[in-house]
Amino acid sequence: MNILVTYISMTGRNEKIAKHLVDYLEEHNADVTLEQMIETDAFALDSYDAVIVETYTYNDGEIPDEAQDFYDDLKDVDLNHTKFAVLGSSSKQHLHFGRAVDYFTMQLNSSNGEQVADSVKIDQDPDEDDFRRVDQLADYVLKSLK
Repeated sequence: MNILVTYISMTGRNEKIAKHLVDYLEEHNADVTLEQMIETDAFALDSYDAVIVETYTYNDGEIPDEAQDFYDDLKDVDLNHTKFAVLGSSSKQHLHFGRAVDYFTMQLNSSNGEQVADSVKIDQDPDEDDFRRVDQLADYVLKSLK
């Protein structure tokens, strides 16, 4: 099982979640590549068995500037049924809580990806319940690869 976890993090919150996710997947015998989204080539995603995209939602529902090129490239990619899941942090104080997660989910679906887990939105810093939901997302990804 070859899984890519690509993330974007401004405060370190998403980096912490991504590292938790990688540890969990590796404990379950997955071969995991961890990359910052700014370094991820959208046109190479179909070389992985599964892709997990983690973003934060900027300002009032926007995709972060550092993630925009990757997001735009997804519009020209055929994921060829590559399995994927999306998660990310946001703030419930904003009108459009976690909307960047929704944008990535819609785009990966439009790019012919196969969504294997419900998207997970985390309000600010993750707590124990949030990490359980992250683990559950990972479990769905792992189950889809068996």
